[in-house]
Amino acid sequence: MTNISNRISQIPFSSIREIFEEATAMEMNGDAITHMEIGRPDFDTPDHIKEAAIKALKDGHVHYTPNRGIQELTEAIADKLKKENHVTINPEDGVVVSVGCKEAITNTIFAFINPGDEVLVPDPSWLEYQYIVRLAGGIPIPMTLKEEEGFLLNIDDIRNKLSPKTKMMIINSPHNPTGSVLPEENLREIAQVAMDHDLLVLSDEIYEKLIYDDARHVSIASLPGMFERTIIINGFSKAYAMDGWRLGYAAGPRSLIQSILKMHQYNTSSATSFAQYGAVEAYNGTQEPVGEMVRAFDLRRKLLIDRLSAMPNVSCVVPKGAFYVFPSFRGINMTSKDLAKKILREAHIACVPGSAFGNAGEGYIRMAYSSGYEQIEQAMDRLEKVMKDIFSKAV
Repeated sequence: MTNISNRISQIPFSSIREIFEEATAMEMNGDAITHMEIGRPDFDTPDHIKEAAIKALKDGHVHYTPNRGIQELTEAIADKLKKENHVTINPEDGVVVSVGCKEAITNTIFAFINPGDEVLVPDPSWLEYQYIVRLAGGIPIPMTLKEEEGFLLNIDDIRNKLSPKTKMMIINSPHNPTGSVLPEENLREIAQVAMDHDLLVLSDEIYEKLIYDDARHVSIASLPGMFERTIIINGFSKAYAMDGWRLGYAAGPRSLIQSILKMHQYNTSSATSFAQYGAVEAYNGTQEPVGEMVRAFDLRRKLLIDRLSAMPNVSCVVPKGAFYVFPSFRGINMTSKDLAKKILREAHIACVPGSAFGNAGEGYIRMAYSSGYEQIEQAMDRLEKVMKDIFSKAV
């Protein structure tokens, strides 16, 4: 009998999976479910991107590519980073195209984290960060994000979490699950801590183009002294509705990227050939579909904020980026997981318990506005009835 490894036995399945599977079972029984648990756009990939990939297939681009990605794509990434993020990389040795951002994150953590190294991770956050750190033998240390502080990183909390074993800090802006966007002054404080304590920074910027109101995305790698110690993670899943294409990348200085490339070589060798040609068109072609999608998301965001804020004992920090709201539910005598299941079973809305994103997420629910405006409006009508019922019984 073969026993599984200790490292994998200590990692749970995602609790998001439970909600998704129950929602799927309900749909098979004839229930109509509004899906607000899925972290992806509900839009189709723009036609010009699909056409570029189709052309690549017809032109015979169906074989292995260079490990780091095709030259056209690495150059497009370098041009984009310079023009939009004010970060200059060498397309020859400063980027590795990966099979989704998750592979880029995994490669980065495994390339630099030794057993016992500590990694500062936002709490709440996309939970894969901490589990990938654990798989590498590292120790995730939570940086607590508080609703009353707009879910921004607290510099004093970061300093208090530092130890001689701290090697890396992970930041994610715009942020999943709260939608917060780190302002430049906050990033400058974080950068100073990183430089003072010689920390690496993994900056996950996948939601950078999904931004609202007066918010502005700033890459921490563009700040003085930070390029040399920052790995930018980005990709095509969110802004270009290309989640099924599985394309991401890690970008930064050669001194860091070479080790990530080595992990990539032993992991997946190269990203899908013809998909990379689609990504070239995504960056080099028209950006109007991105703008249209952001405008649609903004309307849904405002609808959700208005409807949730009007419900009893529900508060919601206004998200400045991504496509999530993260409302808190006060005075309810149940866990966020139980509440998410109740909302699914009674309101027919699939959403994610805040506890799926860390201990600081308890008491919250993540709702993705990745369903149509009318669907969300109808879903909020059903949720309002469920919440009134909960509080009438609690009185």
